[in-house]
Amino acid sequence: MSDRIRHAGQVAWAMVGLAALVALVGVVAWYVRVVWPPLILAGAIVFLLNPGVTALHRRGVPRAAGTALSYLAFFATVTLAVLIVAPLAADQAEGLDEELPQVRADVERWINDRAEQSQNWIVKFPSVGELESEVGGGESPSRLSDTFATLRDFGGRVVHVVIIIVLAPIIAFYLLVDLPRLRVVAESLVPARARQEVLLLATRLNRAIGGFFRGQLLVALIIGVLVSTGLALVDLPFWLLVGMVAGFSNIVPLIGPWVGAVPGVIIALTTRDVSTALWVVAIMAGAQQVDNHFVSPIVMQRAVKLHPAVVMLALLTGGTLGGFFGLLIAVPTAAVLKILISHLWHTYVLGEPIEEVAAIVEAAEHDTGPGVVRKVREQDQPQPEEPVPAATSSGGAPSDP
Repeated sequence: MSDRIRHAGQVAWAMVGLAALVALVGVVAWYVRVVWPPLILAGAIVFLLNPGVTALHRRGVPRAAGTALSYLAFFATVTLAVLIVAPLAADQAEGLDEELPQVRADVERWINDRAEQSQNWIVKFPSVGELESEVGGGESPSRLSDTFATLRDFGGRVVHVVIIIVLAPIIAFYLLVDLPRLRVVAESLVPARARQEVLLLATRLNRAIGGFFRGQLLVALIIGVLVSTGLALVDLPFWLLVGMVAGFSNIVPLIGPWVGAVPGVIIALTTRDVSTALWVVAIMAGAQQVDNHFVSPIVMQRAVKLHPAVVMLALLTGGTLGGFFGLLIAVPTAAVLKILISHLWHTYVLGEPIEEVAAIVEAAEHDTGPGVVRKVREQDQPQPEEPVPAATSSGGAPSDP
């Protein structure tokens, strides 16, 4: 009993120390938060291109040359896609710019009609003027200094985004080239007794984060193509722009597809009729079902294994704390926390050997059934030895050794 109490106390103090360390790291990270956006974008590029660079390196291509080839292939693919899509997207954008005043007038008229009809309802629908007053606080910058301050703030944000876009690929290039050496250096800094545990955690984290970024980009591309094709078949104006919005917003799990459906429904109601709007809803819902049941399970089966409720809570927290950027990293952050907490619980609370935890993780990657843990533990148990029959002589008595 005393050993159990001592072990529980050690675990409790370890948790307190870990919480203090996490709080300290969080404070330091907040003070240097300006460096995180380019580093995170560079990390996403590394996770995206590293499989190709590693495959070239295994075939004898130097890391620097493989990284340059991967960059060249990536930007060539993006440039080709832009050259194919840009003319049609530019034509539709020009048409949307011409139609936008009429679309806005129709939307404002519809909102004002609903507000007038709801005068005697329990819940009153706000008018356009009330919505603008609520969003804008009822005031607009009337002084020249306020206008300059707004422009200065906008200019600063644009410069910050440009710096991130320029720095991230450069940082990612050097990381891709030096990744094997950095891995060796990182492993050498880990004590020998903890090396197996750290390598196990690093492998799981790399698989989860890399799989998420690569999977979500592929899912967004597939959904964008499906939605654009479906909207083109029902002859929705600006179908390519709506499909691009749907695909881009699909980077955010669960919420993105429904955000992409909003402009499609508005355009259908203002430029066509209700039946076209219903077709848009059906196409968006169909694309979402294809994503949920076919695309995402295949693409991200081994990347991020989180319950939908956990995903929703993570998105709510990330969006509240970090806006759109928080939405992008909410799910991989939740996956990282899940891996860390699960590992700490199995290793330090339940006291399972690291070899058994590694075997369970490896088996779970190939077998998601409920009995995977039990099967691994049964395999680790020593099997009883069968009794060896003693040799007998011709007379039936046991022979001498």
